Amino acid sequence: MILRFIVLFFALLSLTTVTLLAEEEGPKTETLAERQLKALVQREKEIWETLNTATNDADVETLKPKLRDVAASYDNLISNNPDFTAAYVAYGLLLSRIGERKASVSIFLQANEIDSKIPIVKNQLGNYCIEEAKYKEALPYYLEAIELAPEEPLYRYQLGTLLTEFMKFFIVDGTFTREAIEKQMHEAFQKAAELAPSDFAYTYRYAESYYDLTEPQWEEALTIWERLEEMAPTNLEKQTVQLHRANIYLKQERFLGARSLINKVTEPTLTSNKQALLDELNKDDAK
Repeated sequence: MILRFIVLFFALLSLTTVTLLAEEEGPKTETLAERQLKALVQREKEIWETLNTATNDADVETLKPKLRDVAASYDNLISNNPDFTAAYVAYGLLLSRIGERKASVSIFLQANEIDSKIPIVKNQLGNYCIEEAKYKEALPYYLEAIELAPEEPLYRYQLGTLLTEFMKFFIVDGTFTREAIEKQMHEAFQKAAELAPSDFAYTYRYAESYYDLTEPQWEEALTIWERLEEMAPTNLEKQTVQLHRANIYLKQERFLGARSLINKVTEPTLTSNKQALLDELNKDDAK
């Protein structure tokens, strides 16, 4: 099973660090620990940016020790400031990104003990549960993240993805009925899209979620796909949306409209998808 859970490291790192520091600062002057954390976050960000543009293995190997140094600095910062939750979050995210999963979850669990009201910590603990296929344990973490940060679309997306990927298991073990889980899944993706209306990815996943419904409302779905076509940042994404629209037209037996949309698709990477729809269309024409 390929899980589509999002880990937006630097968006989360920057947002969480700024938020937590603001909460801890209040009216007081910035502390030495806070200044050290900001410097570490910036240092880590610069290393990752350099890694992303590295052109050969030698460059990558040169940068790896620098990440280990940052990790050691986070560890020292926490040792000297054991209740500094923002440092735990930054350290946990770094460990997660470099593949130190168990160490990462240990840090997040410590952060959760210190402060049980940090939504990104809940999200990361939910992600770890998913990696361990502990889907029932993941659910309350995502729900708590949403409760703590109701305006953050990521947590809605994570909930929707969890309910989609493990739908049959939730139904079999009696956690949800089919009707209830479909409703909550669909609403989670819808809310994520509404909270980030200019974000193509969230709206795209919301439109996709109609395929996961037992009785999808295809006209509603078409409205969203049409909006996505206008939002598409590249021609590839625009033509991908056109294929989705064509697919729905086929389901509605609107064959002329489907063929018109399919014929607009020229991107080479979409050739197999285009052909699959043409084969289905030609099969229907032959009836």
